[in-house]
Amino acid sequence: MAGTDDSAQVEVVRSSVQRMLDRVRFDLHDGPQQDLHLLAMDLQLFREQLLPSIAQDPNRPQLLGRLDDLAAQLVALDRSIRRLSASLKSPFLAEGTLPDALAEVNRAFAARTGVTPELELSGAFDLLSDSQQIALLAVVQEALSNIRKHSDATAVTVSLAAGAQGVTLAVTDDGRGFDPAATLPRARREGHLGVVGMHERVRMLGGETRIESRPGGPTVVSVALPPWPGDGGSGEG
Repeated sequence: MAGTDDSAQVEVVRSSVQRMLDRVRFDLHDGPQQDLHLLAMDLQLFREQLLPSIAQDPNRPQLLGRLDDLAAQLVALDRSIRRLSASLKSPFLAEGTLPDALAEVNRAFAARTGVTPELELSGAFDLLSDSQQIALLAVVQEALSNIRKHSDATAVTVSLAAGAQGVTLAVTDDGRGFDPAATLPRARREGHLGVVGMHERVRMLGGETRIESRPGGPTVVSVALPPWPGDGGSGEG
């Protein structure tokens, strides 16, 4: 009987450790790796914009070589981050509130796409736990990243509402859309952590993520999280 109890305890510990490792993996993907990807895109854009200005410059090969070196360093740094698993501290929530963080994410999206998402907020977000806020911000970041990469959207809305029954989030875009029944299983099989992480973060908090779309759009990524059983904002995550 004691052996059975010990096995059960070991399984609980193993499951807890696995959740921690998953969270590290998703945090790294949704935080530093996304930032590196955007920086690499900005560097490539700068290179293309610079080319006409240095077409006749005798130092052109050296200048372009230096930019290529920087791009290679970003690739190496991305590889290092992929191997990093030393910290459980989330990179998402810096000092400030969740609405502040969402506004900053929206500004970054607008700067890179020319489309400013409409931000609709209602409720008391200071009652949300740290883990809930991290998960919600991660979903918004991943949804906007996918919109930027794939949708050609001209209008985007981020709606977040918190209340006694929990919190709901919806990220809507009017882009080209896709077939979720075909695209999402393929993304999971191919190991695209963004989609997997979006679902897993919410699932681990007892919530549900839905992705609704069709060719021609619109696309809606929605999340429903139940109220956190402990004190909101207590830093449990």
